[in-house]
Amino acid sequence: MKTRLAVIILHYKNYKETIDCINSALKQKGSGYEIVVVDNGSGDSSFMKIKKEFAGTAHITLKSLKTNTGFARGNNAGIRYARTYLGAENCFVCNSDIIFEESLFEELLSASVKGVGIISPAVYDTEFHPQPISVNTRNPYTSMVFSFLYIHYQSVIDRIKEGLHELPFLPISFSHITSSVSSPVTMMKAEAKQNTYCLQGCAFLLTKEFFRHYDKLYPKTFLYGEELNLAIYLKKAGLKGIIADTSPVIHKGGRSSYMQNNKERLLIRSKLAKNSLLRSLPLLLLPYAKIRRI
Repeated sequence: MKTRLAVIILHYKNYKETIDCINSALKQKGSGYEIVVVDNGSGDSSFMKIKKEFAGTAHITLKSLKTNTGFARGNNAGIRYARTYLGAENCFVCNSDIIFEESLFEELLSASVKGVGIISPAVYDTEFHPQPISVNTRNPYTSMVFSFLYIHYQSVIDRIKEGLHELPFLPISFSHITSSVSSPVTMMKAEAKQNTYCLQGCAFLLTKEFFRHYDKLYPKTFLYGEELNLAIYLKKAGLKGIIADTSPVIHKGGRSSYMQNNKERLLIRSKLAKNSLLRSLPLLLLPYAKIRRI
């Protein structure tokens, strides 16, 4: 039987979250599904625990990379295997810290129509609040440029905010304005309307339409910015990205992250984000044919 959908789960150290995610995939209704788990160079015993947990389980392929190659290349290894050896028509790429209901795959496949290259599910946090959409734009070119400028000059912007806040003649609090503009409620209202390119970074389906044009994620980045790169892929190919009205996907949020939230690691994350955006900028200028060759 041809593989209608392969779910690609990128594992990194936190085996308990990965096991929960795999079990969600195993419970899916329908047929023609395969699961490909890629250990992204964890370098510990976590992948052996996953192997032991699912030894002899049908429809699961476990692959291991020698080193941590980053989000895009790690997933590309799983996509390449699924497409080459399993004949996968669609690939559902997801973080290892998500869980979903048993109808999700059928819901995503039923939402696949001509002209749509990427379909994301409805994503919620553990308290069942809608998760802000990772990318929701009409023009991914300007989104990438603004993201690049912001992340490279964020410290300058923050210092300006602090300086304005301290000015004695400022009639109202500048910090209050900025906090209200970026509050989660405001963000969710702004994102209520879907634009042409909508993606959730923690879970998305690469459709048959996507694979008519591309065979993998943009491989030049290590971590962060992958959603923007995919939005540019879509624009270059004349495709759309949508958020489907699916059963809820619960994103536990950061438990599978490469970095946890202390000051030193936040600085590392910032550095990785800057590097990824810098490596992504050539996509703005590269023609469609060149991107396909990459």
